[in-house]
This record gives sequence, C-alpha cells and structure tokens, in this order.
Amino acid sequence: MNFLADCWNFIKKLGLIVALITMLIGGGWIANHYDIAKAPTSARQLIVEGDNALNIGRYRDAQRIFEAELKNNPQNKQAAWSLKIAKIGQTLAQPEFKDTIDILYQQDPNDAHVNLFLGQFYVANNQVDKAMQHYNAAIRQNWRLSDAYYNLALLYDQLGNYEAAKVESLRAINLSPTAKYRNNLGTIYFKEKNYDQAIGEYSRNKQYPLSALESAKIYWRLEYLSQALSYQKQAIEWLEDKALMAEAENEDAWHFEIAPGKGVELTTLDEKKSYGYLCLSISLFLQGYDDGAAGMVKKSQDLNVVRQFKINALLTAELDALIQSNDNFSKQATNFKKLYL
Repeated sequence: MNFLADCWNFIKKLGLIVALITMLIGGGWIANHYDIAKAPTSARQLIVEGDNALNIGRYRDAQRIFEAELKNNPQNKQAAWSLKIAKIGQTLAQPEFKDTIDILYQQDPNDAHVNLFLGQFYVANNQVDKAMQHYNAAIRQNWRLSDAYYNLALLYDQLGNYEAAKVESLRAINLSPTAKYRNNLGTIYFKEKNYDQAIGEYSRNKQYPLSALESAKIYWRLEYLSQALSYQKQAIEWLEDKALMAEAENEDAWHFEIAPGKGVELTTLDEKKSYGYLCLSISLFLQGYDDGAAGMVKKSQDLNVVRQFKINALLTAELDALIQSNDNFSKQATNFKKLYL
C-alpha cells in the first residue's frame, strides 16, 4: 500500500511540475507576442481593415491603418510586419525593391504578399515562369489575396491567354469587386472584340473615369462618335470633382498596354486629366470640331504634366490601333497626331 501511495504522490507532483512548466512557457509566449484575439475590439478591427487594404493593393491606406494600430499597441508584431509590407508595396519601381524583398523572403518565405511582390518583380523583368511560380505560391498561402489573382490575370493577358485571364479576373472580383478589377476584365473583353460585354463590365463601375474613357474608345471603333463624346464628357466631369477623385478607388494608378510587354501607368490626377482632355479632343477632331479639339488640347497643356510625353505615346498607340481597326478614321487620326502629339 505504501508503495502505491508513494507512486500516486509522485504522479501528482509530476503533474504539478508539468502544469507549472506549461504555464511558464505559455506566459513567456504571451509576454513576447501580441495576442490579437485578446486585443481590444478596435485593434482587431484595425488589423482586419489593414489586411483588407493589403489584399487589394491599397498600400497607402494599409500603411496609415497599421501605423495607427502600432501607435496604440507598439508590441503588435503582426501589425509591424504588415506595415513593412505596406511600405514596400509602394516601392515596386525603385532600385532597392528586390534587395528588400529578398530580405523579407528569407525571414518568411511563406508570406503571401512577399511572394506577390516577387511575382511583380519577375514580370517587370520578363521572367514569366518565376513570376507565375510566385503568384501561385501567394494564392496558396492566402486565398483571399485578390491582388494576386489580379496580377496573375494581367500576366495571362500579356501572354495572350485571355480565357485564363478572365478566370483570374473573375476570382479577384468575387473576392473584392473593385473598379480596378472590373475595368481589367472589361479590357480583356475589349481585346477580344467582345464589345457588348466590355461595355457591360465598364458600366458596372460607377463614377470611375477610366471605365468611361475605355467605353468611349470602343465607340470610336464602332463609329458612334456622339456616344464616345458623351462618355468622355462624363469622365472629365468626374475627373474635375475633387471630392470624388480623392476616393480610394480613384487614387489607383491607371495601367495601359501600348505594345506586348510595354505599358504606360498614369498615377497623378493631372496625368489622368490630361489623358481625359486629349481623348475628348480626339472625338471632337474626328467630328470636325477643330476649335473645340484645340481647346481641349490647351487644357491639357495648361496642366504642365511632367510626363506628358508618356501620355502622348499612349494616345499615339491608341490612334494607331483605331486606324488598324477602322481605316475610315485614318486621315483624321493621322492629322491629329501630326498636330498635337
């Protein structure tokens, strides 16, 4: 009996020791990690809002959100990491981008955003296979990362695989029906000359000038110049509405492809306005309203856009595409290029 009693006492003591060790380990983990599940509701909400902004590529918004969270909770390691991601997401075109991403990849190769950034880098450097590998890794790691589907759609589009591009675009839209994603799907339909579906997709974007301007380009090709003019005037009305253009969706950059593997990006409001004014000028010129066309060109010139040559190159490419699709406008389009571009 004494033997059994001693065994039982030993087991109880051992159990207490194990419990104590577990408590100490658990307590140490909590002391060194921020437990978002036990954070105040406002903190959890900020983390969710920040993650949502990251998932759709709104890095400035995400930076603001995570900075606010860290101001209140400096030990929040999740927010600190996400803040790094938000800042790096704004530096894609900078020389140090790849070195910074490589460092983060070494720290966490399973981070979806890091893999997304690597995919974007490899696309920019014409390394398609590596880009595809990292985009797919990003999606596996975070199936809610809608910007990964969007970028994958852009890559398939660049490769001429429109069916795959549409599939990935729809996946992005299903997760987050933003104007940028819908506009991209509309542009794929446009390239396929599926004009009805393209205009239908563009029309889903309310108060989004880019989609109105893209619709107008379809009406150029169909020789419905009055409809093109109407869409362009609406786009300019929106572009000149400061409150509307300060909304997050309208702060997104506008991306255009002017040749395979070559694109133009309009980032500032003045760049977008200049493009809009010149698009309207073209419609007026095609209809023989030379004075009105010259007036719109003057409005564009008054903006003194630093990268105006990029906008001119974009419009030259678009007029060349119009001539190829409808040679009825060949003479007017050629004259417009000579006069204004």
